[in-house]
Amino acid sequence: MKKTATLTTDVQRLWEKYNYEILDTSKEEEFDDIVKLASQICKVPISLISLLETGRQWHNAETGEDMTENVKESSFCACTLMQEEDIFEIDDASKDARFANSPLVIDAPNIRFYAGVPLVSKNGFKLGTLCVLNSEPQHLTDEQSFGLKVLAKQVIKLLDLRLTNKELKVQELKMKQQSEMQNRIISIIAHDVRSPMASLKQIIDFTKNDILSEEESKELMLMAETHLDGTLDLLSDLLEWGRMQVTKTIGETRPVNLFKMIQERFCQAYASATIKNNELINLVDRELVLNTDSNALQFIIRNLLGNAIKFTENGSISIYAQREDDKVLISVSDTGIGMDDSVKKNLLTGDGKLTTLGTKKEKGSCLGLLFTKDFIDMLGGKLTIKSNKTKGTTFYIELKA
Repeated sequence: MKKTATLTTDVQRLWEKYNYEILDTSKEEEFDDIVKLASQICKVPISLISLLETGRQWHNAETGEDMTENVKESSFCACTLMQEEDIFEIDDASKDARFANSPLVIDAPNIRFYAGVPLVSKNGFKLGTLCVLNSEPQHLTDEQSFGLKVLAKQVIKLLDLRLTNKELKVQELKMKQQSEMQNRIISIIAHDVRSPMASLKQIIDFTKNDILSEEESKELMLMAETHLDGTLDLLSDLLEWGRMQVTKTIGETRPVNLFKMIQERFCQAYASATIKNNELINLVDRELVLNTDSNALQFIIRNLLGNAIKFTENGSISIYAQREDDKVLISVSDTGIGMDDSVKKNLLTGDGKLTTLGTKKEKGSCLGLLFTKDFIDMLGGKLTIKSNKTKGTTFYIELKA
């Protein structure tokens, strides 16, 4: 049990160092200044900020010797971290049984004196040490011990500041992305939701005032119905995406039979596919099951299927999936009009203003695909697109199994 606990602590400590991003970094002036000051206070030629990783020791800053790495097993710093004291000091290592045969004592730099203070993170993990060394025996005064402890705390404060800055940058990036998405949504709502509503109101006004003939009114109502169908789909997408943004998480993960889900989506899309004389083909293995959020996956399939039908007429839309190790690869392919590279790029990164009309002049906003990508990202997956201007389009989705 003790070994397991130690292993867990080592892993947590290593993760803490990775989180601080301090291993294998280039020299930084702030840390270099601290080791120089430590050398001056303690009147020693060598001072190090030493970080311990599995199997090795990394010096984040040093003065007096080029000792960027040395073997952990012969490290004075490893012993420092094993002590309960807030400072570990050896007056003469050549007379200490633990270090007398160490290469660092026998050979250059012929260490005799060592004093180290553990670098303890705010989570209580010992990341390494701030230490001073000399090739001559020595003992720190009380003032020097105090100064070394204060400098060790400054190292941790610098690391915490680094972590805070890192988190702030991440938050700024998220805020920028959210702001960009909100602007896209406002722009699309202003056009793709308001316009059909305004048109419908105008048709109703014309009809009430007997401005249109019965035939004209019927024709315009059919056009309005088509626009409203698209608007309802858009509103559904907005509501589902909004739920995801509020919760910041996917729903409950459970086993989903992909073949059955595709069949259900095909049934719902049957009418719109038939109007365009499109064949829907389910090539998924009947026994293929993956653990995922069912609602998120249905959103993804519904949008990609609807998109394929929009741009395909007198053709086919097929969905295929296969398991590869711990992943499931899904493809949604159509034999439609395809797209060029600029349109393909805009689908996933654009502002929603560039749209392409479907085969029956259906309007679109690109927002559904932007939301689809968001859902795939939330599921830890990846979306790629391949398209040929004359041979159709395939969307490839990679998800965790």
